[in-house]
Amino acid sequence: MLAPHTIRFCPLCAGSLVREAVPPDQREQAVCSRCGFVFYLNPKVVAGTIPERDGRVLLTRRAIDPGRGLWTFPGGFVDFGESVTDAALRETFEETGLRVVLTGLHNVYSYPAAPVIVVYRAAVTGGTLRACAENDMLEWRSPAEIPWDALAFPSTREALREWVARRGETPGG
Repeated sequence: MLAPHTIRFCPLCAGSLVREAVPPDQREQAVCSRCGFVFYLNPKVVAGTIPERDGRVLLTRRAIDPGRGLWTFPGGFVDFGESVTDAALRETFEETGLRVVLTGLHNVYSYPAAPVIVVYRAAVTGGTLRACAENDMLEWRSPAEIPWDALAFPSTREALREWVARRGETPGG
């Protein structure tokens, strides 16, 4: 697992990294003992969508870990050089076969030692629904049909609860 204590060598000069307080806030960071490079271990960004159609949301059942066999919405890591919105569109197509248009920012979720998750509402504009290597099932679910006890991540639960509440209904789970 990538964590501050697992990074031992500088990516620039291969010098050993030591933990030191770094200005201006004096937070401890990994600093190269040879060249002084500061290795900031920052969170990754995930982009996802809540595709909506006829009062239903598209959920994907994960075929890979973490969360194998559990449900979530389409999403994945933002690639270097890619915008968050482009990543949301790409991930949705890769995981579902559907083209979508983003209809608004749903919310942003942040947890300690985890990626930052940016979730958009989305409307389907085309494509053919199909599973991929990352999921083994895709289903359109009404708010009452969301499997609250089988959701993959805290952000999945929070986003779907907010989606249901935004529709004026009482969320489960």
